[in-house]
Amino acid sequence: MASMKEMIDDLMQRREAGRQMGGPERIARQRKAGKLTARERVELLMDRGTFREYGLLATHATHRAEMNARATPADGVIAGFGRIDGRRAGVVAEDFTVLGGSLGTVGMAKKVRMVEIATRERVPLVWLLDGAGARAEEFIAEGMPPIYLHLGIARMSGISPQVGVVMGPSAGDSSLVASGLEFIIMVKGYGMMAAGGPPIVMSALKKTVTKEELGGTDIHCRISGLADNEAEDDEDAIRMCKAYLGYLPGNAWQYPPSIVPSDDPQRMDEELLTILPENIKRPYDMKRIVRAVVDRGSFFEIKPDYAGMIIVGFARLNGHPVGVIANQPKVYAGAITAKAAQKARHFIDLCSAYHVPLVTFSDVPGVMTGPESEKEGALRYGLAAANALAWAQVPLFTVVVHKMFGFGGGVMGGYGIGQTLTLAWPTADFGSLPVESGVLAAYPHELAAAKEAGNYEQVKAALEQQFLDYCGPYPAAGGFNVDDVIDPRETRPRLIEALELALSRRVEPPKPTMRHGVLP
Repeated sequence: MASMKEMIDDLMQRREAGRQMGGPERIARQRKAGKLTARERVELLMDRGTFREYGLLATHATHRAEMNARATPADGVIAGFGRIDGRRAGVVAEDFTVLGGSLGTVGMAKKVRMVEIATRERVPLVWLLDGAGARAEEFIAEGMPPIYLHLGIARMSGISPQVGVVMGPSAGDSSLVASGLEFIIMVKGYGMMAAGGPPIVMSALKKTVTKEELGGTDIHCRISGLADNEAEDDEDAIRMCKAYLGYLPGNAWQYPPSIVPSDDPQRMDEELLTILPENIKRPYDMKRIVRAVVDRGSFFEIKPDYAGMIIVGFARLNGHPVGVIANQPKVYAGAITAKAAQKARHFIDLCSAYHVPLVTFSDVPGVMTGPESEKEGALRYGLAAANALAWAQVPLFTVVVHKMFGFGGGVMGGYGIGQTLTLAWPTADFGSLPVESGVLAAYPHELAAAKEAGNYEQVKAALEQQFLDYCGPYPAAGGFNVDDVIDPRETRPRLIEALELALSRRVEPPKPTMRHGVLP
């Protein structure tokens, strides 16, 4: 029998072999491509000295003859637990230097175990994805079906935050993992998500496509909306991942973490008086209003390049995390399209699942109309967003900057959904329809007669004037449909006061608990 020293020496050699990944040549190739290795990514993500690896000594389980004498260090999956910015979290990193990051049965078992542990122990799980899908020959003969992993990811949703960082050509199973997560980052120029890579497309469809054309960031961050945020490189992606997690609790049994604020809660930004143009029909950038109201430098936008008519993201008010939903008048005048509604619905569900208060900034002309919008199902998706807001048991706050018309107002936090505070600026305007559209719909015969008589514009203007007195912020305030009409500069201190009033409910038991998952 070997001595203890010999056995420890053998263990150390085996550990060192497990850390070698795919070997020096493949590691050099990875770095030459401008990518970090999987272990470098884990080291960058986790606080120094906190990562404890699971399955370092794992290898493949295939019985193919050509693999008998070949090791697959950690079976191409680096997994374990540590801390991210002082808080416990897990990580799964696919190692592209080992058989292209392809998934074997042992690697699958490691991933499933990580999901099971993270779900049971209620800690966030970060996926660093850079894999070529399943090794079909291993799964054909033996091993658990890949769907078992995806069911586990679905069941974990809403329990603890799950982040996917697509850092390479993730095809097949790896792209499915990313698609099921709550927040997805893609690295520009490297990240790809597709059901099958370019060779599969050529085989099935006889089409030649590049990885970027098939499923790069232009496709998924701007067109499909499958991914959330685009990162410039690996370092930027991991920085973004850490920033995102900083707004959320470790699990649904905790509240989001507040920090010591560095911004004055009573700050009243003069810029808020000049952002809206004198001609209110002209577009302006709602992001300027959001950034002027929240703690300086705290706005973290989600899906900035998708469905630009609506803005969603996290921010802080006096150090407290909040979710922000705002119309963007620069795009489709801020109308609610099918894509915008889906973007809003997912974000509302995310905030509701993790107890993040919601603040809406409204300038919405309604749900987008027209044949294309109807074909896209804007009404159905808009209703889904409103339904999510109705069921969101978190503090709600509404700021009506300008328009709040029709059903779009319901999606944007119209009065009566249980807000702690509803504010209107002096520029606010309310109604089932904009006055111009309402007059056209209600007086077609009178306007047709006026057109024949040659005084169309005068008659139309007179009809519109009859209803203008019923619009604006003061009739709404008079009917107590808003709590107050304010100087725009008061928005920040009023929201902070109301938020801290609402947060007082947190000191009472019971503690928060899981409410629901977050649909992809």
